[in-house]
Amino acid sequence: MNTREPAIIKSILDNDDYKFKMGQVVFHDFPEAVVTYEFTNRGQTPFPEGFADAVLWQIEMMATLALTYEEYLYLQTIPGMRLSYIEWLMSFRFDPGDVVVQQEGSVLRVSIKGKWFRTIFWEVPLMAIISELFFKLTGKTPSIDTNSRIIAKAKKLSEAGCLWADFGTRRRFDFKVQDAVCHLMKGTKGFLGTSNVYLAMKHGIKPIGTSAHEMVMGISAKYGATMANRAWNMHWSNHYQGLNGIALTDTFTTDVFLRDWDSYYARLFDGVRQDSGDPSEWGEKMLDHYKKLGIDTHNKTFVFSDGLDPDTFIRLTRQFCLMVKVVGGIGTNLSNDCGHKPLNMVIKLKTADFGQGPIEVVKLSDNTGKHGGNAEAIARVKGELRIV
Repeated sequence: MNTREPAIIKSILDNDDYKFKMGQVVFHDFPEAVVTYEFTNRGQTPFPEGFADAVLWQIEMMATLALTYEEYLYLQTIPGMRLSYIEWLMSFRFDPGDVVVQQEGSVLRVSIKGKWFRTIFWEVPLMAIISELFFKLTGKTPSIDTNSRIIAKAKKLSEAGCLWADFGTRRRFDFKVQDAVCHLMKGTKGFLGTSNVYLAMKHGIKPIGTSAHEMVMGISAKYGATMANRAWNMHWSNHYQGLNGIALTDTFTTDVFLRDWDSYYARLFDGVRQDSGDPSEWGEKMLDHYKKLGIDTHNKTFVFSDGLDPDTFIRLTRQFCLMVKVVGGIGTNLSNDCGHKPLNMVIKLKTADFGQGPIEVVKLSDNTGKHGGNAEAIARVKGELRIV
């Protein structure tokens, strides 16, 4: 096995848009926070011998990446990005010392530790590296009809009147496939853009992203689980002043989220994102909540992003399009429908330290199979939130 493959990540912007938007808030509001992340192989995929060495080689090469002047100018065109943050990004370099990669037999272990405003950038490219290396080092190549599948999906979604974006960076087959998704879907009616900032710049399409579970998880170590959703909505809205107004509901279950989703935030934010549980039930629950608050939903947006495929998203669009704007963030089904089973993996926040010592953080999604954190911490947070 050749563990010294050419660099997979060739740009700091080969990352998801929400990492830059979340990172900007962390940089300005939580510069003292130290966090850890941990890789979870949900699918129990066995990795080939020498795989950890191949990952480490890719990580070492990432230390040479620097924002180019073209990229520096491009970031200034993204609404809400502050020049103070973009100037700091010019000096940012990945530090391989943040990451520990080990392998025991076929079991891969990856952990990350460091200042939150720096380490926030590791998750997405690391997952992209692991995915691409796995297929490359196990001799897999994309099926001959990969591009035809992409084109057929674009046509099907467009003809159904759907609005969708590529969310496929983390579990893509490789960079070339995700690049093809953006190239082949660009200009198709209904295609909104991509989560990948580099590909958005390359193809002249919109970078798409707001925030993720790690933000509520992380600041729960500072504010407590009962205040975390509300505190994050406050930091986010204060920072972006109405831009990027999509809230993620299921860090500690949607039911808990709705306890704090009062008239103020429900009116302030443009909409909400679903990422676990039954999407149809979630949508009806959100419509009921807006109705109770006396809010007309026709100017609100529902973003669905949980393991979507075209048929599922077309059904959801038809179910809710008369009441809200419906958007789909379609990930693996676009960037890794290549004739091989994609990896089922995540890298999630494990601990956060705001100066009082590290605290174990958890995710309690609407699907218990997507809960994250150790059993003791999950039990503690469930108790705090009065979840039976």
